[in-house]
Amino acid sequence: MRQVGEILGRRRADRFVGFLAAQGISSELRDDGEERFVVWVIDEDHVAAADEHYRAYRAAPEAPIFDVVAPPPAKAAAPATAGRSRYIDVRSEVFAASDARRVSITIGIIVVSAFLTLLKMTPRLESLLDVFYFSRYLGADFPEISHGQVWRLVTPVFIHNGPLHLLFNMMWLYQLGGSIEVNEGKRYYSCLLLLLAILVNCAQYLLVGPHFMGMSGVVYALLGYVWMMSRYEAGTRYVMASNTVMFMIGWLLICLVGLMGPNVANTEHISGLIAGTLWGLLRSGFITTWRRRQRYKG
Repeated sequence: MRQVGEILGRRRADRFVGFLAAQGISSELRDDGEERFVVWVIDEDHVAAADEHYRAYRAAPEAPIFDVVAPPPAKAAAPATAGRSRYIDVRSEVFAASDARRVSITIGIIVVSAFLTLLKMTPRLESLLDVFYFSRYLGADFPEISHGQVWRLVTPVFIHNGPLHLLFNMMWLYQLGGSIEVNEGKRYYSCLLLLLAILVNCAQYLLVGPHFMGMSGVVYALLGYVWMMSRYEAGTRYVMASNTVMFMIGWLLICLVGLMGPNVANTEHISGLIAGTLWGLLRSGFITTWRRRQRYKG
């Protein structure tokens, strides 16, 4: 499913998609506000032809060739059940999956996180975790990492301060991360997690210090990513409820004002949310759509 252009006015938009329907090209209209309608072609194989027709329409919108008697397919292009099949609710799809292999990366991360958190909660074994923290020293010199212990860039995200901390982060990781793993594949998901973990850990270390742990920075990055993909990707398979976003933003603010105590990795939360949102905007095609809109206005 691909956007081919924008048309001002419902009558003109219906006329153009009616013309496309007469050419055997199924399309949809989406109201973009202010009487601006975006034309989306459903079949990728028809995008090139539809783009040519759109350019011809822009050059001569009143040409008789576009006066065809054909119902605009904006709503009738696909049955309601088919339309729903293109979408995945991040809260239900992952939990509905009976095959654990679909979310094996996510489950593996949860198992590792639970194991390392259990070590942290066991006084006699807690010292074993020293090698998994980002650093034992204050400063911004990456001492252990610069000497080859590169795993420290990632491993702090697996350690949590207790059962509630672990449960909260793993619940959101399973929903948000699991949906990305199902929709976009294990390789992409693994690389995304790795880069996000390094980013939020480095940001926390450089701005605050080495004493931090937890997956919450990555979770906020996944939140921003899925949020943007659900809003701006054409034919998106993500659904993000607005109350979910509001809850997570509210929780972030509660942590920022200190109601959850002084030892909260707020830098991880903020840097993760910013990074995930920016990457979601880029990958969803928002920038391309915005540029087309600016060219159309110009």
